[in-house]
Amino acid sequence: MEGYVLIQTMQGEPIAQVLRAIAGVVLAEDLTGAYDAMALVRADSTRDLIDETVAEIRRLPGVTRALPAPVVRSLSRVRDAEPAMAGEAA
Repeated sequence: MEGYVLIQTMQGEPIAQVLRAIAGVVLAEDLTGAYDAMALVRADSTRDLIDETVAEIRRLPGVTRALPAPVVRSLSRVRDAEPAMAGEAA
């Protein structure tokens, strides 16, 4: 399962590079606005996502908040096209 984690840090510290080192983090971006960073994460279950990956993010120095948002449904064109592209290559 996949989810996004919205992260706030002390004084907007950049943290994306540190997030990429965490197991399960697929993509990490430093942001401006209400949240300072965002991570796309993958885990075997919602429980693993929250109890392991989000918990590890919350333990990082400077992180003041990590809000998990598990993906319920994805309508990404890239993701929808992957099975067709895989079938074409076979």
